[in-house]
Amino acid sequence: MFVLGSNWKLSLAELDNCLKYSKNKGRIVDYSANIVVVEFESLHEDRYYVNNLMEFQYLLGGCQKIAKIYDFVYIRDAKEAFPLKIEKYKQVERARKKIIQVLSNVLEEIFPRIKNESLFFAVSIYPNLFDEEYYSSIMVKHVLPFLNKKIIEILNQKGCKKSSYYKYPEKNIQTGKLNPIFPHHLIKYGLLNKDRAEIVFGYTEEGFYIARTFTTDDPSFKKRIDEDKPFKEFKSAISPKLALIMFNFLNLFEMRDKKRILDPFVGNGTIPLLAIDQDFQGYGSDIDDKKVSNTIRNVSWLLEDLEEPIPLLINQHFKATDIKDLSKHFESNSIDGICSEPPLGPYYRDKPYYIQAKELIKNELEPLYNTFFVEAYKVLKQNARICITAPIISTIDGGDIQINIKKIADNNNFKSIPMLDFKRIINKSNQKLQFRKQHVISLVDAKKNQIVKRKLYVFEKQEK
Repeated sequence: MFVLGSNWKLSLAELDNCLKYSKNKGRIVDYSANIVVVEFESLHEDRYYVNNLMEFQYLLGGCQKIAKIYDFVYIRDAKEAFPLKIEKYKQVERARKKIIQVLSNVLEEIFPRIKNESLFFAVSIYPNLFDEEYYSSIMVKHVLPFLNKKIIEILNQKGCKKSSYYKYPEKNIQTGKLNPIFPHHLIKYGLLNKDRAEIVFGYTEEGFYIARTFTTDDPSFKKRIDEDKPFKEFKSAISPKLALIMFNFLNLFEMRDKKRILDPFVGNGTIPLLAIDQDFQGYGSDIDDKKVSNTIRNVSWLLEDLEEPIPLLINQHFKATDIKDLSKHFESNSIDGICSEPPLGPYYRDKPYYIQAKELIKNELEPLYNTFFVEAYKVLKQNARICITAPIISTIDGGDIQINIKKIADNNNFKSIPMLDFKRIINKSNQKLQFRKQHVISLVDAKKNQIVKRKLYVFEKQEK
């Protein structure tokens, strides 16, 4: 079970792409807006598969945790045990006894040693959708206390010396607004140890899966790269998690230390910093020479922090140049992949008028993106990929407006690559969880009410 980040569609697409093209081959067999259930082809056959999962977790930008599934309870039994309104008490009692029996069996696998042990656990419930009434009124207020109580009882019956559990803030339980524990809680409370566990109950439309978390994201390291580097700019920079997601759509999973990733709008260097952390060679350019020097300083800081040698020619990896001169500074057919966020337009405090946004796109952004693809074609290797963002601008009087980036890419011999193959995903009945019956060409990454939203695309260089 993979626990997804807040942008679940983008996280799911990233995971599926890795399952399709990396060494960790597998398929998504069930999902919700919070979890994905994966069936691997052969990973589980490796004696040290947990180590492989830890490596896999490190690659992913959109995945919070990975848990091993031990059992499953069908949705009919789950709803009978905890209905929105109790009408048949005996039916409720029978259904709850089934769940207790499943728990009894599962706990012996989660905790290999129970007798005379001191055990600690945290229950995390991931609903189908967080905004469902069933989550706030039933799962948080009734299912969670039931699980905590019964797990304690079962552990004590099996001879546990002492058992205790993580207590969520009472005010969150009463309001029904409860987030399951975050990755930093797993690390703080040692929940990956043998005598401690996060027990995950992941719901989909089919039922709920019972799992134990084996590995988790380390948010503190990514946060440190983002916040502690000498030069930073939070207003416009992409997040480390998004950078990792973008890398995984380049399909550069093998021999990473030999692969060159370029960001032609490097800013203060988020993308090359994360590229280096992921064992790639990071390259970049920017029209602003101060940002280029900031990037070089940031890269040197990271290499020192990682106790890695700083290459003598590190300055040669980063160039101060206009995008139209990119190919003058980087050799033809030398770059393995491009990840970048070109300028998305001005930082708006208020929504612009439609005509203003349209003129910005026509006169400034479209020519810039066209030049980018012209130059990218020259420096990229054959069949190499680009993962790029483009803006969607919300206007006062005309809805959203965006660049026709696919047309620009087509004109410059780049093929659009679907970010999600609908044939690999079983659609759900809930409309909020559905994908249209066609390949997903682009995905949006944005917060609610954001004026300028990011839209991600993937393109591949074709022969002329």
